[in-house]
Amino acid sequence: MPRSHVGVLASFVLAALCFDSSPALATRVAPEHMTSWGKANVSLEQYWIDASECGHEAAATDLKDTDPGKALVYASRMLDSGNWISDYALVARMAPPEVQWNRAATILENVLETCLTGRGYAKFRLTDRQFRHLKKLPVGSLERREFLHGLASDPAVLTAQAV
Repeated sequence: MPRSHVGVLASFVLAALCFDSSPALATRVAPEHMTSWGKANVSLEQYWIDASECGHEAAATDLKDTDPGKALVYASRMLDSGNWISDYALVARMAPPEVQWNRAATILENVLETCLTGRGYAKFRLTDRQFRHLKKLPVGSLERREFLHGLASDPAVLTAQAV
């Protein structure tokens, strides 16, 4: 897999982690989908800046020399060898895409979490009610971001719902 494909993988995984872009993807990447990150009294502007900068830092992570990156490069080279149908079955057994996806996501999630922690953020768990409300809000909408920020900046929420 060319280096640019590994970068695309990193960007795609991070989009899911930072912006909850797809319910199916979110469960694959972040099994603790009822958690978020917050910092007491952080402004909405700073909240967005920090999420964006940490997301970019994680997306810039070079996966080329990681185990999942190497496995995907190897699989890509096998598929490029010409006999796509028979090679695909072998690749699926040797480097299952689902396994490699999860391994890459874990690496990027660790970079993201390290960045957020370094900026003073802490993980908190959404209540069932908060989570149900969140799922009603359109992904990427201002209303959704404001709702999450309201929780993420509230010292009482962060204390009571700390992970």
